[in-house]
Amino acid sequence: MYLLRKITAALLALLVSIASLAGIASAADAKKVSVDVATNYTTLVPGQSVLVNVKISNIPSDLGGLRSAKVVLSYDENVFTTEGNIRFDEDLGKYIWRDDTFFIPSKTFETTDYRIENPYLEDSKPADGRQEVVLSISALNNKTINQATDEAFASFFLRVKEEVKTQDTSIHIVSEGTVLEDAAGKPVHGYGTTSAHLLVGAPQKIEIVRGTLPPTSDTFKLSINNGMELNALAVFDNGDTAYVTELTSWETTDPQVIQARAQGNIKAIGLGKASVTATLGSVTGKHEVTVYPANAPELIEEEVIRVIITRIPNERSFAAATAVQIKVNGKTAEPGRLFDGTVYVPLRSVSKLLGVDVGYDSVQKAPTINSKTVTHFYTFSGVSYIMARDLSPLLGAEVKWDKSTTTLTIKASAPKK
Repeated sequence: MYLLRKITAALLALLVSIASLAGIASAADAKKVSVDVATNYTTLVPGQSVLVNVKISNIPSDLGGLRSAKVVLSYDENVFTTEGNIRFDEDLGKYIWRDDTFFIPSKTFETTDYRIENPYLEDSKPADGRQEVVLSISALNNKTINQATDEAFASFFLRVKEEVKTQDTSIHIVSEGTVLEDAAGKPVHGYGTTSAHLLVGAPQKIEIVRGTLPPTSDTFKLSINNGMELNALAVFDNGDTAYVTELTSWETTDPQVIQARAQGNIKAIGLGKASVTATLGSVTGKHEVTVYPANAPELIEEEVIRVIITRIPNERSFAAATAVQIKVNGKTAEPGRLFDGTVYVPLRSVSKLLGVDVGYDSVQKAPTINSKTVTHFYTFSGVSYIMARDLSPLLGAEVKWDKSTTTLTIKASAPKK
């Protein structure tokens, strides 16, 4: 019995030791720097552009930040093309991404703390069917690279080739050539990476939806002389979806009832029924619309139904939009954007300085402020932007815009709960 107790105790000690080692390994992994590549879509159709986001996250404090980072990415050159996104730089002697197809998010936009060079092409193994993209980041003025938000450090565009067949592909970090240096200039070893996995090819069908609401077979109702914002949603065989509004051609079956004035925008000009169609390649989506007189009983919806519109922005235009300085109760928030004549502010950054809670409504698929659902917002490079004018009704904040200095000042006497 004594021997059995000794064996049992030894086994317990061994299990505790293994568990401790596992805990140490887990803690070490948790502290590991991560170099990540992500995209704004996981499913793409031929001809569609994708925004590739490069992040360096989970930088442990004992490194003191990073002094520099050279990140090498790889993509399948039989699937993606850089046509229209790059130019030849004579001084550098290589092809680099154009300024309007390369985006530095608000964390580093127009600051002197970082130098982020335009990505450039490199083909280290010409016979492997893949192409490399090199992105260099350096800290200046005795600063270090630290990732304090979910934003990418830099983003750039690739485009799916027109003739590509349906297939899985990936954009991943290449360890050979990727170099991270800590605050002392020493190489960082053992960093982790994540890849972007995508499905490309023709969709199974096109659904026409209102804003970002789920597809429905219900007829869209519209009053005379009013318009409606629609999106084309590509649905793939595996159930994945992607918005392809700007890639589709829009028409109506009766232009005397409905006009398709722009991609995704229709206007009712006559009473009756008509269908709106969105065509991408050989796939066409169709949805019926009924136009009623103003104040018709059929237009009265139940009050519980709430339409949330998430506009799908022209990403290149939004990336090139004028940066707006934002002051919140005297403190500087992440920069906003002046887009389409409207000032947009980064929701999480501003809310944090105002001391309010930001969440997510999984049913409405929209952000929330103090449990109030935000009905109009942009999502770009992983960041949600809302219109500055919505801050007053949502938070009771005082908002002032100075056009001469492109500065937005936000004041609130106390957090609104």
